Formats: sequence, structure tokens, C-alpha cells
Amino acid sequence: MSDNEEFSSQVIEEEDLILDDMFSGSEENDDEPVDLPTSQRDRATDTLRSRIAGPSAYKAGLGSVDRDQVNRIIYEASKGSPFFEHEQKKDKAVTKRIESMLERYEEIRHVDLSFETKVVDNMIRDMESQRDLTKCFCHVDMDAFYASVEELEQPELKQVPMAVGSMSMLCTSNYVARKYGVRSAMPGYIALKLCPSLKIIPLHFPKYRAASAKVREVFAKYDPDFVPMSLDEYLAKTEMTPSQVVQQIRDEITQETSLTASAGIAPNRMLAKVCSDIKKPNGQYHLPNSREMVMGFVQKLLLRKIPGVGRVTERVLEALGVKTCGDIYDQRNILYKLLSPISFKFMLRSYLGIGSTKLHVESARKSIGVERTFPEINTRVQLFQKAEELAELLAKDLANANLKGKTVGIKLKLTSFESRTRARTLPSYVSNAADIARVAKELIAKEMPVSLRLMGVRLTSLQPVGHDDEGVKKVSEHMYE
Repeated sequence: MSDNEEFSSQVIEEEDLILDDMFSGSEENDDEPVDLPTSQRDRATDTLRSRIAGPSAYKAGLGSVDRDQVNRIIYEASKGSPFFEHEQKKDKAVTKRIESMLERYEEIRHVDLSFETKVVDNMIRDMESQRDLTKCFCHVDMDAFYASVEELEQPELKQVPMAVGSMSMLCTSNYVARKYGVRSAMPGYIALKLCPSLKIIPLHFPKYRAASAKVREVFAKYDPDFVPMSLDEYLAKTEMTPSQVVQQIRDEITQETSLTASAGIAPNRMLAKVCSDIKKPNGQYHLPNSREMVMGFVQKLLLRKIPGVGRVTERVLEALGVKTCGDIYDQRNILYKLLSPISFKFMLRSYLGIGSTKLHVESARKSIGVERTFPEINTRVQLFQKAEELAELLAKDLANANLKGKTVGIKLKLTSFESRTRARTLPSYVSNAADIARVAKELIAKEMPVSLRLMGVRLTSLQPVGHDDEGVKKVSEHMYE
């Protein structure tokens, strides 16, 4: 089971495996005006349209949408806004980096790369020897979770385009709204340009938490840890097939909550997550534990579907003619020369359909955090009050997970759409709202004056409550009583 942005209280930005060392070239001034030929201007406009459309353009329920038309509407509606200017600047910087990489590509593509090919083929053989097809993983996604919870109280919303969030940002949309191109991580005012009849419902987190708790109770029957959900132990106790077990899990979720869930079943966590999107909504897809089946599945899989591949990575690799996992093999020697070692190994594992099969919860959870979008706030009182609210929510999540942490971090998104992250490591572990809020407010104070539209508070360097250092802390406190 996995918490996607529609299931948890935490809004998580897309991950992108691109690292700074993936690119080389001169550091040019991004603000310097460039007079581009018409064809290049058109291409630059297309890439900016795609970027402004956001990371959720491939969400389930959007398959029949005219993506080009939607992107044009979003582009025109965004013009002149701080968001547009911010994305335009970032897109321009990425374009320059890609051009630098393409220059390197032209330099090496006519060179004899037989040695590099042998090196890569040896890497593939080593990875193949580590392929594990002995386990069975299930990734469950609640279908349009926030929207579905709202529809329980207002069934009439199921038949009309509806989204949950605000004019500044939507958290999710129902499947009727997705037919218009409305999706998560989209400002509400832009969504209304796509669908003037859209009904926007404000967030009600207590309701979502209550429904979430019921879903987790179902998961716990099959795997007490369930992050990630492994079916192996349960399958060993029954004669049921993986598909039958997952169908049973989904049926129980619907019975307990009146909500639907989709699922993916596969030999590793990465593939299970990819598979969970195939039969959305309210369906499941099983990828058998067979090398031939796995390889056949990933060959045609768009890179953008791989967890960890974001918009920048997609755009960079498309410039090299790499759009699917199968294309990685065809360009393996070129990619070996162009990408950083970490990025290249990630690509090879994606081509092979090899993902993590680790079961340890501790290794899966490295941080826990909460973030919220809201109308502009800028006063000291407003900023500190928001930090205290988030610290309270985070403390509840920590208590539920029985965790404490040593590093408090904040994330700030300004009204200019600039993002800032700050963190401080403490001498001892904390888990209560007061301690977390104190550090968060100190970090925020150093950024003032500032006008925000999003704030997040996060705790990292996690340990279970009751770890040895807890006892040491209590002893030291008694010494000074």
C-alpha cells in the first residue's frame, strides 16, 4: 500500500532523478534576453506549455483529454502571473542545459563506443543476477480519495465535475472533472477556465483522516507493516492467488468505507506502483513473476510512468530520442557517457524492470511531514500561527507512527512561486508539537519578511519512540531536578 497525494495529509511534489552533475556546460545568465528564430520560439513555447501544465498531466482519467488543447488553455490563463514568470525562467534554464548536453551528444555519437557498450552489457548482466522474482508486492491507491470522501456526504457530486481544494490550488478532482483536464496540483482559477461548471469543495481533513484509518485497518489484516505491502506471508497461509487476495482487500475497503481502490500486483515495489495506475479507477492489474512478462511490460512503458522520472528527466531524455524503457537499451552507450553514474544505473534498472524488494519499514520511511497551500499570508502572527498548526498535525502523525526525529525542516513557497527549504538538527530527538513549532518558527523568522502561499514542516533522522537514547535523556533530566 502507498500513500499518494490523494490519500495522505501530506502534499508531495514529484520526484525527479535528474542531478546537477548530469549536466555540464557554462553557467549562463538565465535572465539574458535571447532572440530566437521562429521555429525555436515555437518549440520553446511548446516546452513551456508542457511545463506549466504541471506534473499531473498523466494522471488516471485523463487519457481521453485533448492534452494540447488543455495545455493551450492553461498557458493562456497563466500568462502574466508570478507562476508563469517563475516557470518561464525555470524552463529557459532547463533548455540551456539540454542544449549543452546535445552538443556533447553530437561530439560523441560518431565516436567508437564499443568499449562503453561492453561495460554497460556487463552492468546489465550483474543486475540480472540480482533480479528477485520470489516475492509478491501489492500497491493500493485510493481512487480520487478526497473527492470520493466528499461524494459520500453529497452523492449528487458524483455526476458533476468537482474538485477539492481552493482557487489557489486543487488537491484532487473526481473523474468527471478529469475529462475536462482538471487535475491535482492545478490552481482553481485555471481549472475553471477548463471547466466553467466545476464545483470546488474546500478541504475537510478530519473526514479524510477518519476514512484513512478505516482503510489502514483493512491493510493491517493482511500485512501488519504494509509499507510496502507484501502478500507473501498471507499467501503462505491460504490457497488463494495474489489476484484473489487483492480483490478481497479491495472489496473489504469498499465494504468498510464505501470507497473504491485500485491496485497493482508485481514482483517488486516499483512495478507494483506502476501497475496500480493501469486499471484505475476501481480495478487491479497483475504482472506475473516472470522475467519474460516483466521485460515485455517495461519495453513499451513510457519513462514518465517510472516513479522518480519527472518532467525535467522526461524532457532531457526525449531530446535524445529516449521515450520508453525499451529505448534505454538502444541508446545505452550514449547514455552511459552523458548521464551521471547514479542516473544511469537508475535508467538501466528501469529498462530491466528491477526494483526494490526490501520489506523493512524503517528503511522505507526516512521522513514524515505535512504541508498546506493557502491564500497569501505575510505577517509574523500569520506565519507563526500556520507553523503551529502544521506542527500539531505533524505531531499527531508522529504519534500514530510511533516515531520521533532529530532534524526539523521547513518548506516555504513564496507568492512569486520561489521555493525555499531550511532545516536544523537538534541535540536530542523530538516528537511533540511545541518543540517542532519552536524550531520551525525560528527558521521562518530568519526568512522574514516573506509572503507565502505554501508552508510545510517535516521531521527527518527518524527513530522509533522508546529507542535507547530516550532513556538517556530522562536520566539527564532527573540529574537536574
